[in-house]
Amino acid sequence: MLVGIISDSHDDLESIERAVEIFQRMSVDEIIHLGDLISPFSLNPIINSGIPFRLLRGNNDAETLTTISTLENDGLYYSGPVEITLSEKKALIFHGFGSKELTKLSAIQLARSGKFDFVLYGHTHEVHVEKVGDTLVINPGESCGKLTGRKTAAILETGERSVEILNL
Repeated sequence: MLVGIISDSHDDLESIERAVEIFQRMSVDEIIHLGDLISPFSLNPIINSGIPFRLLRGNNDAETLTTISTLENDGLYYSGPVEITLSEKKALIFHGFGSKELTKLSAIQLARSGKFDFVLYGHTHEVHVEKVGDTLVINPGESCGKLTGRKTAAILETGERSVEILNL
Protein backbone atom coordinates (compact mmCIF):
# COMPACT_ATOMS: atom_id res chain seq x y z
CA MET A 1 0.00 0.00 0.00
CA LEU A 2 1.26 3.48 -0.88
CA VAL A 3 0.32 6.35 1.43
CA GLY A 4 0.90 9.98 0.53
CA ILE A 5 1.72 11.97 3.66
CA ILE A 6 1.58 15.75 3.92
CA SER A 7 1.60 18.15 6.86
CA ASP A 8 1.74 21.79 7.79
CA SER A 9 0.58 23.16 4.45
CA HIS A 10 -0.68 26.44 6.00
CA ASP A 11 -2.84 27.39 2.99
CA ASP A 12 0.01 26.98 0.49
CA LEU A 13 -2.28 25.82 -2.28
CA GLU A 14 0.53 25.47 -4.83
CA SER A 15 2.40 22.99 -2.62
CA ILE A 16 -0.74 21.00 -1.87
CA GLU A 17 -1.52 20.80 -5.59
CA ARG A 18 2.06 19.71 -6.34
CA ALA A 19 1.92 17.00 -3.66
CA VAL A 20 -1.42 15.74 -4.99
CA GLU A 21 -0.02 15.63 -8.55
CA ILE A 22 2.86 13.46 -7.35
CA PHE A 23 0.54 11.27 -5.28
CA GLN A 24 -1.68 10.73 -8.32
CA ARG A 25 1.26 9.99 -10.60
CA MET A 26 2.60 7.44 -8.11
CA SER A 27 -0.90 5.95 -7.66
CA VAL A 28 -1.04 6.28 -3.88
CA ASP A 29 -3.90 4.43 -2.24
CA GLU A 30 -4.58 7.05 0.42
CA ILE A 31 -3.57 10.56 1.45
CA ILE A 32 -3.02 11.48 5.09
CA HIS A 33 -2.75 15.18 5.96
CA LEU A 34 -1.27 15.44 9.45
CA GLY A 35 -2.73 18.85 10.31
CA ASP A 36 -2.41 22.60 9.87
CA LEU A 37 -4.19 22.61 6.54
CA ILE A 38 -5.77 25.88 7.83
CA SER A 39 -8.63 26.95 5.49
CA PRO A 40 -11.31 24.88 3.78
CA PHE A 41 -10.28 25.98 0.27
CA SER A 42 -6.94 24.26 0.83
CA LEU A 43 -8.70 20.91 1.02
CA ASN A 44 -10.05 21.17 -2.54
CA PRO A 45 -7.03 19.63 -4.35
CA ILE A 46 -7.17 16.64 -2.01
CA ILE A 47 -10.92 16.24 -2.43
CA ASN A 48 -10.67 16.61 -6.22
CA SER A 49 -7.86 14.04 -6.45
CA GLY A 50 -10.33 11.17 -6.08
CA ILE A 51 -7.93 9.52 -3.61
CA PRO A 52 -9.35 8.47 -0.22
CA PHE A 53 -8.01 10.74 2.50
CA ARG A 54 -7.76 11.36 6.23
CA LEU A 55 -7.24 14.77 7.80
CA LEU A 56 -5.98 15.53 11.28
CA ARG A 57 -6.77 18.76 13.05
CA GLY A 58 -3.63 20.79 13.70
CA ASN A 59 -3.06 23.42 16.34
CA ASN A 60 -3.77 26.15 13.77
CA ASP A 61 -6.90 24.55 12.27
CA ALA A 62 -10.02 26.10 13.71
CA GLU A 63 -12.43 26.20 10.80
CA THR A 64 -15.56 24.13 11.27
CA LEU A 65 -16.05 24.30 7.51
CA THR A 66 -12.95 22.17 7.01
CA THR A 67 -14.48 19.43 9.13
CA ILE A 68 -17.80 19.61 7.32
CA SER A 69 -16.12 19.67 3.90
CA THR A 70 -13.97 16.67 4.79
CA LEU A 71 -16.92 14.60 5.96
CA GLU A 72 -19.16 15.61 3.05
CA ASN A 73 -16.50 14.38 0.64
CA ASP A 74 -16.07 10.96 2.25
CA GLY A 75 -12.85 11.89 4.02
CA LEU A 76 -12.05 10.98 7.60
CA TYR A 77 -11.38 13.79 10.09
CA TYR A 78 -9.64 13.34 13.44
CA SER A 79 -9.15 15.90 16.18
CA GLY A 80 -6.36 14.16 18.04
CA PRO A 81 -4.08 11.15 18.08
CA VAL A 82 -5.76 8.16 16.54
CA GLU A 83 -4.85 4.54 15.89
CA ILE A 84 -5.50 3.45 12.33
CA THR A 85 -4.77 0.43 10.16
CA LEU A 86 -2.76 0.76 6.98
CA SER A 87 -2.73 -2.46 4.99
CA GLU A 88 -3.11 -4.62 8.12
CA LYS A 89 -0.38 -2.70 9.93
CA LYS A 90 -0.96 -0.58 13.02
CA ALA A 91 -0.26 3.13 12.85
CA LEU A 92 -0.67 6.04 15.22
CA ILE A 93 -1.16 9.44 13.62
CA PHE A 94 -1.11 12.80 15.36
CA HIS A 95 -0.33 16.43 14.60
CA GLY A 96 1.68 17.50 17.63
CA PHE A 97 1.58 19.90 20.53
CA GLY A 98 3.77 22.22 22.53
CA SER A 99 7.36 22.59 21.43
CA LYS A 100 8.83 20.73 18.49
CA GLU A 101 11.15 18.92 20.91
CA LEU A 102 8.20 17.66 22.98
CA THR A 103 6.34 16.53 19.87
CA LYS A 104 9.36 14.63 18.50
CA LEU A 105 10.04 13.06 21.91
CA SER A 106 6.40 11.95 22.12
CA ALA A 107 6.62 10.32 18.69
CA ILE A 108 9.79 8.46 19.64
CA GLN A 109 8.36 7.32 22.99
CA LEU A 110 5.20 6.06 21.28
CA ALA A 111 7.38 4.14 18.84
CA ARG A 112 9.35 2.62 21.71
CA SER A 113 6.12 1.16 23.07
CA GLY A 114 6.34 -1.43 20.29
CA LYS A 115 2.59 -1.19 19.77
CA PHE A 116 2.74 0.38 16.30
CA ASP A 117 4.31 -0.38 12.94
CA PHE A 118 4.24 3.32 12.08
CA VAL A 119 4.04 6.59 14.01
CA LEU A 120 3.21 9.55 11.75
CA TYR A 121 3.26 13.10 13.05
CA GLY A 122 3.60 16.74 11.97
CA HIS A 123 3.79 20.10 13.80
CA THR A 124 7.58 20.47 13.93
CA HIS A 125 7.90 21.45 10.25
CA GLU A 126 11.03 19.26 10.12
CA VAL A 127 11.54 16.05 8.16
CA HIS A 128 12.12 13.12 10.49
CA VAL A 129 12.40 9.48 9.41
CA GLU A 130 13.74 7.05 11.98
CA LYS A 131 13.39 3.40 12.81
CA VAL A 132 12.83 2.94 16.55
CA GLY A 133 12.84 -0.76 17.35
CA ASP A 134 10.43 -2.23 14.82
CA THR A 135 8.50 1.03 14.42
CA LEU A 136 9.01 3.49 11.60
CA VAL A 137 8.61 7.12 12.73
CA ILE A 138 7.75 9.60 9.98
CA ASN A 139 7.32 13.36 9.88
CA PRO A 140 7.06 14.55 6.26
CA GLY A 141 8.17 18.06 7.22
CA GLU A 142 6.30 21.13 6.05
CA SER A 143 4.74 21.40 2.64
CA CYS A 144 4.53 25.19 2.96
CA GLY A 145 8.26 25.81 3.40
CA LYS A 146 7.61 28.78 5.69
CA LEU A 147 9.90 27.82 8.58
CA THR A 148 12.59 25.66 6.99
CA GLY A 149 12.55 26.97 3.44
CA ARG A 150 12.04 23.39 2.27
CA LYS A 151 8.68 22.21 0.90
CA THR A 152 8.30 18.46 1.48
CA ALA A 153 5.86 15.56 1.64
CA ALA A 154 6.39 11.81 1.88
CA ILE A 155 5.30 8.52 0.42
CA LEU A 156 5.14 5.47 2.66
CA GLU A 157 5.22 1.99 1.17
CA THR A 158 3.66 -0.05 3.96
CA GLY A 159 4.68 -3.50 2.70
CA GLU A 160 8.37 -2.68 2.32
CA ARG A 161 8.19 -0.24 5.25
CA SER A 162 10.05 2.33 3.20
CA VAL A 163 9.68 6.10 2.99
CA GLU A 164 10.51 8.52 0.22
CA ILE A 165 10.76 12.22 1.09
CA LEU A 166 9.52 14.37 -1.78
CA ASN A 167 10.73 17.88 -2.52
CA LEU A 168 7.75 19.83 -3.77
